[in-house]
Amino acid sequence: MAELDSSSGRLRMSVLGAVAFALFMALFARVWFLQIMSEQEFVALAEGNTERSVVELAPRGRILDANGRILVDNRPSIVITMDKETIANNVSGEELDELFFKLAQEISATGKLTKVAEIEVAYDSDQFGPFAEVPVVRDVTENLQLYLAERSHEFPGVNSQVVLVRSYPYGELAAHILGYVGALNEAEFAATEGHPKRYQPNDEIGKSGVELFYEDQLRGTPGFRELEVDRFSNVVAVLENTDPIAGSDVQLTIDINIQSLAEEELRDGLDRARSQEVILIEGEEPPEYHAPAGAVVIMDPTSGDVVAMASYPTFDPGLFVNGIAVEDFEALNDAANDFPLLNRAVQGEYAPGSTFKPFTTYAALDTGLIGSRGVLEVNSTYQDMGVYWIPNCNTSDCRFTNARSEALHDVDLRMAITLSSDTYYYNLAANFDRLAFDADSVQQAAKLFGFGSPTSITLPFETSGFMPTPASVAAAYEAHPDLFIGGSEGRWTTGMTLNTSIGQGDVLASPLQIANAYAVIANGGTLYAPNLGKAVVDPITGEIETQFGPRIVRELYWPPLISDPINVGLAGVTTYGPDDQDRKGTALTAFSGFPHDEWPVSGKTGTSEKVSADADFAVFAGFGPLPNPEYVGVAILEEAGFGGAFAAPVIRKIFERIALGTVRERITEAEQDQRDARVADLFEQGFSPDEIEAILNGDLTLSATGEAVEPAEPTEGGT
Repeated sequence: MAELDSSSGRLRMSVLGAVAFALFMALFARVWFLQIMSEQEFVALAEGNTERSVVELAPRGRILDANGRILVDNRPSIVITMDKETIANNVSGEELDELFFKLAQEISATGKLTKVAEIEVAYDSDQFGPFAEVPVVRDVTENLQLYLAERSHEFPGVNSQVVLVRSYPYGELAAHILGYVGALNEAEFAATEGHPKRYQPNDEIGKSGVELFYEDQLRGTPGFRELEVDRFSNVVAVLENTDPIAGSDVQLTIDINIQSLAEEELRDGLDRARSQEVILIEGEEPPEYHAPAGAVVIMDPTSGDVVAMASYPTFDPGLFVNGIAVEDFEALNDAANDFPLLNRAVQGEYAPGSTFKPFTTYAALDTGLIGSRGVLEVNSTYQDMGVYWIPNCNTSDCRFTNARSEALHDVDLRMAITLSSDTYYYNLAANFDRLAFDADSVQQAAKLFGFGSPTSITLPFETSGFMPTPASVAAAYEAHPDLFIGGSEGRWTTGMTLNTSIGQGDVLASPLQIANAYAVIANGGTLYAPNLGKAVVDPITGEIETQFGPRIVRELYWPPLISDPINVGLAGVTTYGPDDQDRKGTALTAFSGFPHDEWPVSGKTGTSEKVSADADFAVFAGFGPLPNPEYVGVAILEEAGFGGAFAAPVIRKIFERIALGTVRERITEAEQDQRDARVADLFEQGFSPDEIEAILNGDLTLSATGEAVEPAEPTEGGT
């Protein structure tokens, strides 16, 4: 019995030992398999992991007016994209064609017409690398976004993302100032290589206006994530993460209410010019007043700040959001449409006409041609008979006249400005040549006021204008001798001096240059570089990052013996009109009824000629209120006729609104839509237009019974 028990115990121990050994061997085999046999597989899987860089776009800074109103904002837009790497690895041949066809079909079904060829061009573009997300179409509906996401197996590599695009609360208003953004082209992308704000191939960049000039401030710094992903694009690890930083807001000197007023009055002025009655003059072809375009500039002469800048025709910057259609872009650059993209306020070059006469006056007074020791005196009169002949010259090229050869009779310096006597200035200019003054004395003086060079406004693409000189004429003759007639052979002539003295001939200036020059007269001798930027502002805290102040270019010699005759002459342009004479200031009619007692205005009219035009260009420059002007205004209307008749009324209406405090508050397009809906609702309820206006203005309110009643007086201590 004892032997049986001993034998049974040994058996059990053997069985347990065998089981333990088997378990140990199984564990050992598994460890050996994991460490040795699967090593190559794990290495292969690890090697299959890749690093991928993901850029998170940063919001672009907003653009604000002088009072903080938002002129350019951002809004979300859903973008359909194609992952080139995924498509290249999973789709090829006929499958790729089918994918493009199905994608174009689904997008077009939502109303965003998209052609297969457009998708192919985007996919094959060298602008996007092999791992890029290629944008196909923007501003799609959420329904399409969900549809494509739910059928990702049918659309491999097709994704969607939400990006921010530009929005314009005021529509077309101030379009030339604000500018627009567009996709980087190859040259721009190459130029941004190494930029600290890391531009990507499908990024947008400022193309014109403030958007371009302040690109560095407005652009945000993109976020950056370096990811490790497996071959199925699953994120394994985040290797690096940097959050995006929004771009800064840029606040402008523009007052959007005055900007709106300037654009409105410019359009109205051109409309009036087109509808004017044509006066027939015997022996002359009747002019055709097309009045196709023009510009207005309103400035603060005490600082150089631009308050408003209008150019017509204008454009809708919203056309450029998500990429402008080729036909739309061509239309905006078409001469038949008068080049709507051209900002005539800073890019237009015009003969300033008689608005140039104060600067010729400065030359005469500063050089001593007019003065107590000069050939002429401020108070000495000149007999204006409407025609001037250059002395010792008997050809037709030596005959110069006033507008319509009108005789103004006895005029002194001040009256020559007020009445705009051309012959007075012809005689003045001839004396520069006759008495051996510098042949370009007038040009030298004009350049002190900024003519002939850019103003350095904070906008791109500004023109410099042109001041003709003996040197420029000689250079032009050497380049194109066939264009010179009359045997001058590139020599500067007295006739050229005469034309230059009244802002004609080859004198060219932008509306901004004229406004900036008149700001010197208005402020008493300081030439500023005009500003459009007021400050750069932190979009989160509202704190000012950079403050822009006045930029003085130079101080001019401006003693009373020079300033007084000019200022008296300019003041008479809008006020001089004695009852006993036919002569009157050239803008007296335009400023009839203006509140001169509270807001006196000085100014100068101009009517400039252009050989290729069917009618004269109307020009006016003015400033007020006197004696310490706060505003300078310039208007130029192409092919509109006399400056006093059509340009002066534009500035008069703007100044009058400012003087009376009746500049209307400009509301956004969304607010206007709400207002229109409210008007329609009140009209359906039976209210008259006057009642509706009173309700909208708060002068009437609706009672519980739906009647229009006067608002209740607030109780004492109430609000």
